[in-house]
Amino acid sequence: MLVVALVLSGYASLDHNVPAGVNLRLGAVNAEGLVSGEGGSSGSVALGRAGTIVKPAAVPTGAAASHSAQTYQVGQGENLQAVADRFHVSVESIRWSNYATLRNLGTDVSAGQSLVIPPVNGVAVTVQAGDTPQSLAAAYHTDANVVLDFNYIRTGAGAQLAAGSSVVIPSGTGPDFESPAPAAATPSRPSSGSAAPAPPVRAPAAARAAGGPAPAASNWTPTSGNRFAYGYCTWYVYNRKPVPWLGDAREWYGQAQAAGWRTGKTPAPGAIMVTAESGWGHVAYVESVAPDGSWTVSEMNYKGWNIVSGRTIHPGGVPLIGFIYGP
Repeated sequence: MLVVALVLSGYASLDHNVPAGVNLRLGAVNAEGLVSGEGGSSGSVALGRAGTIVKPAAVPTGAAASHSAQTYQVGQGENLQAVADRFHVSVESIRWSNYATLRNLGTDVSAGQSLVIPPVNGVAVTVQAGDTPQSLAAAYHTDANVVLDFNYIRTGAGAQLAAGSSVVIPSGTGPDFESPAPAAATPSRPSSGSAAPAPPVRAPAAARAAGGPAPAASNWTPTSGNRFAYGYCTWYVYNRKPVPWLGDAREWYGQAQAAGWRTGKTPAPGAIMVTAESGWGHVAYVESVAPDGSWTVSEMNYKGWNIVSGRTIHPGGVPLIGFIYGP
């Protein structure tokens, strides 16, 4: 024991400031040895003597980004721009997410009004019966995988979603907004004393798809209140089934949902078919449905501008967005 004590006493009296080359086992190049004996740091972790953790590695402290829409009650003195600034989203995103009440650009919000606020720029929608990630992506002009990933949907893009649930379409774009009504003005009297003539009604084209009869001219006489461009699919379908909205054909499905009209994926006589058959979409009027699930439509501007034709469509035969049944 006396020998051991003398050795330890001698070691304690030695000068430990030895050259760097001798201190390799416990020097800076040996982090494990350094922090175990005297403390120090290893990466972002601070250690005391004998490896005691003094400062843990940094962890995220901010709230996780939300992927769900929320409801907000407008405060006193707030306008739509102030609400958009509060939630860091665009005014358009709020209008699209509340399209039934904010579709007119002349409409602003009022104190106490409840709004659906999307977590990011895009559209927050309430799922209707028959909606799928694919149909919503088509209706709001984005990719189905974006809808699946953002909403943590683990089913396929074609699987039906639960009616009444909320889905966010990030970076989606909704239907066109209505322009404010122009100020009333005193109408001027035409110099001729007569009203301008209505656009001519072109007779149905003889050329059409097999099985799709062209409707009689009496079925598509211009209907009062039709503000769609003459000769196009939207103009024709409005004559068969007047709708309370405007916009391109691709926007009709979402507009119908916002207006409270019934929609779905099953054809029915008298329904409006909405497809993504062009960059502007396409609408047609369902004339009949066959027992095999196919349906026959009449339409304008499918064969050419101002031409009415018909065709029979089988399930999967068109990039279907959905059917609009009525209010």
